[in-house]
Amino acid sequence: MFNERCSIVKRAGLRQEGRVKIRQEEIVEAALTLADEQGLGALNMRAIAARLGVQASALYWHVPSKTALMRAMAQSFHARALAVAGAGAAKDWRRWLIDYGVALRRALLSHQGSALLCATARPAPDTAAAAGDLLAAPLVAQGLSRAHALSCLASINALALGWAVYEQSEAMHDHLAEMIGFDESFALGLEAMVSGFHVD
Repeated sequence: MFNERCSIVKRAGLRQEGRVKIRQEEIVEAALTLADEQGLGALNMRAIAARLGVQASALYWHVPSKTALMRAMAQSFHARALAVAGAGAAKDWRRWLIDYGVALRRALLSHQGSALLCATARPAPDTAAAAGDLLAAPLVAQGLSRAHALSCLASINALALGWAVYEQSEAMHDHLAEMIGFDESFALGLEAMVSGFHVD
C-alpha cells in the first residue's frame, strides 16, 4: 500500500513538473470540457493545465498560443466528422457528403459554443492548404476536383454550423422545437443540398 501511494505521488509530481508527455488531443478535450462548463471566454492555459495536472508551460509544446488552441479545438470537430464518414472510396460521393454532414452536426452539438468556435477560428496560413487537402481527399478520390470538393464541403459546413447555432441557442431551440423535428429537418435540407451538387 505504501509503495502504491508513493508511486501515485511520484506520478502526480512528474505531471505537475510537466515531464509527463501530454498529447494535443488531451489538451483539446480538456479545453472543450472547460468551455462547456464555463464558456469559451473562460479558456486560458493555466485553467487547462490545472485540469491536466501539469504546468501551463507544458502545453506550449503543442499549442503555442490561445489562438492555436482555438484552431485545434475547431479542427477536432471536422476530424471527428471525417473519421465517421470514412475514407470515401467505398461509397458514392454524395452519400459520403451526407454522412459527413450528419457527423459534423452531431460533433458540433456535443459541445456548447462549438459552432461559433468553428466559424471564427481560421486555420493557420501555413497549414490552411494541408487542411483543405485533408478535407477534400475523400471526394477527390471519387473524381471531384479539389476546388469543387471544397466548394461542396463549404456548403455542408455552413449548413451544419447554422443548425448548430440554432440548436445551441436556448431561445431559438425552444421556438423551433414547437414546429419541427431537428433531425428530420436537418436531413431534409442536407439531402436537398447534396442532390443539387454535380461532378465538375
